[in-house]
Amino acid sequence: MPSSPRVVPTVTMLLIAFATLSTSLPSAVPAAQEEPRQEVTGHVETEATPEHQQPETQQLTEATGKQRSTVVRGTRPAQSAAEVTIGRDILDTAPRMNATDVLRVVPGLVASQHSGEGKAQQLFLRGFDALHGQDVELNVGGLPVNEVSHIHALGYADTNFIIPELVQSLEVTEGSYRAFQGDFAVAGTVRMDLGAREKGVEFAGTLGQFNMRRLVVTVRPGEDPGTFAAAEIGESDGFGPQRGYGRATLLAQANLDLGHGLSARILGGSYVTRFDSPGVVREDDLEAGRRTFYSGSFDRQGGTVSRHQLLMGVDLPREGTARTRLEAFGILSDLRLRNNFTGYRVDDRGDGLEQTHDGSTLGLRAEHRRQVTLFDRPVALELGLGGRRDGIHQTQRRYRETDGTFFAEEVDANITQTDVWGYAEARLPLGRWAFRLGGRADALGVEVFDALAFRDPRYYDGQGYSRSAFGVHWGAKAGVEYALTDTWALFASYGDGFRSPQARSLAEGEQAPFVNVHGAELGTRRDGERLSFQASVFGSQVADDFFFDHTVGTTVFTGETLRTGISASLQARPLEGVTAALSATVANATVTKTNAKLPYFAPLVARADIGWEKPLPGIDSVLSLGTGLTLIGPRPLPYDEYSRTVFLADVQAALRRGALALRLDVKNLLNTRWRDGEFVYSSRFDPTTQPSLVPARHFTAGAPRVASLNLEVHL
Repeated sequence: MPSSPRVVPTVTMLLIAFATLSTSLPSAVPAAQEEPRQEVTGHVETEATPEHQQPETQQLTEATGKQRSTVVRGTRPAQSAAEVTIGRDILDTAPRMNATDVLRVVPGLVASQHSGEGKAQQLFLRGFDALHGQDVELNVGGLPVNEVSHIHALGYADTNFIIPELVQSLEVTEGSYRAFQGDFAVAGTVRMDLGAREKGVEFAGTLGQFNMRRLVVTVRPGEDPGTFAAAEIGESDGFGPQRGYGRATLLAQANLDLGHGLSARILGGSYVTRFDSPGVVREDDLEAGRRTFYSGSFDRQGGTVSRHQLLMGVDLPREGTARTRLEAFGILSDLRLRNNFTGYRVDDRGDGLEQTHDGSTLGLRAEHRRQVTLFDRPVALELGLGGRRDGIHQTQRRYRETDGTFFAEEVDANITQTDVWGYAEARLPLGRWAFRLGGRADALGVEVFDALAFRDPRYYDGQGYSRSAFGVHWGAKAGVEYALTDTWALFASYGDGFRSPQARSLAEGEQAPFVNVHGAELGTRRDGERLSFQASVFGSQVADDFFFDHTVGTTVFTGETLRTGISASLQARPLEGVTAALSATVANATVTKTNAKLPYFAPLVARADIGWEKPLPGIDSVLSLGTGLTLIGPRPLPYDEYSRTVFLADVQAALRRGALALRLDVKNLLNTRWRDGEFVYSSRFDPTTQPSLVPARHFTAGAPRVASLNLEVHL
């Protein structure tokens, strides 16, 4: 699809501002030459350049009585202003009890868990309402999380299988400016590296309010944090009606040295959960006293999920600067979800929907990095090839609220979706300047058999309707860097991102359309061990956009849309034992033709994670204190309404002596009554009243103050 002419002024504006800013700043020393990038995922942890090393320093203390090794981990060198790596020291500053807590540390990201502990989080980033993952690419240990053509939401990314204690770091690439970013990398990409904290065996048991019980067992047999096995079992009655859950997770990874320069990595895991969902509360029912703040709506809501996954990768022997990695992965997942957000608005028997999605994913990818010489200059070159095949069976049925029996079938489809991709990216340093140029191509083939569709004699296959589609997305990537000093630099970036379509929406022979995103960014960053800082102004244009209101199951096509904003983040370690991470993002999202605001996006997101650790020699212990603060500004809703401001404060206090550690976590310390999700649409929860299409405010309640006590035993 040709680029819209409206993207040209956006890019031109950013480049002019960049040129003006660069000429107004003092001259700089030449930029250091870049080594080929290092992956956070996996076991490649050497040869990072000094400015990109991230030491994970552990000390031998009388309080712990254990040797905790120093590991220097190589991270991907930043090539745009908004790239950031968040390490374990920052993750340890505030309570991290689930995947939602982990994701909230990402600058500018809102993770909402409004439909129970087992459903994928709703994500908001850089002016995008990413629903359950359609605009944020998520990857855990090299395994893709987003599911294509999902029955509940495009790019459905369920991260609840993650054991928070195993998240070693997060590598965040906001925007779509890098060639390695693939499907759903519209607002950005988040990659999680996994690793165990300490050598040996660790038992962690948690007891908390609302009958919360959790046990995590971790085994790390050697010095390598990337070789581990861990299991989590947890359950709770929840903080109100219909909020109970139970889950179990197993994750294991091994880094293997096969000799002769050959190494391998194997990552596997299984996850299962059963959870309840409270549904929504109408504001007028709350004000009239018909419902309480934490009420549930219908008691049949909730679901079950399982996920089984395996990744095997090998790093071939190095030849000079050349490195090659090959990986194969497979994922089996299934979901059964029941929800009813509108009551009896559509049907007097009830609007309850049961959705099922059984998916299987097989994938291969190869990455090659090396340095070549061009015009007597070293050029860092990165190449990637890959393919992914998804097989899906999905259904959607309506059930009666009285007895749960089905009375209508709406979807019964089998889908095969294949994505084959290739990308290349090169970086050429020229004195203070460095230039990056890349491109990516994704070819998508889709086959659909819709058992409930009308019969067509041209494609008749027993019953239903078979159809296929094919399309290619071509994406350009480019960037310019200007080094002010050996730690400060300016960046200008451009990139095309994309989102694959819902397969069931495609017609026979259609060129599979992609949602195309043209993004540009201008910013600056400082990298350093004690202080790192990023700031940028960004813009993203979507040519043919839409938003899906998953509460009522309708898609609204908006045409061209534009997101703009500014973001900044800071990581500081100013004093011994003090760690801080601060971030803020201000964004705007509008329909270009009407200048109307898009609903549900987050205009203001701010986050602070601050931790302090202090040895107590008198009692041979270590005391640590930490807090995580979240501020979410009012979000625009349909019909010119706005959500309420959210401010949350989480705190933790821990004391460790030798092999024992005791930690108190308190989430929502101020016991704020906050709304995790707010929506505006028409509904009818009382079947005796007359139907109405008048829109009303609805909300899902966020958790009140929840305290829990955690005991760790390190052997």
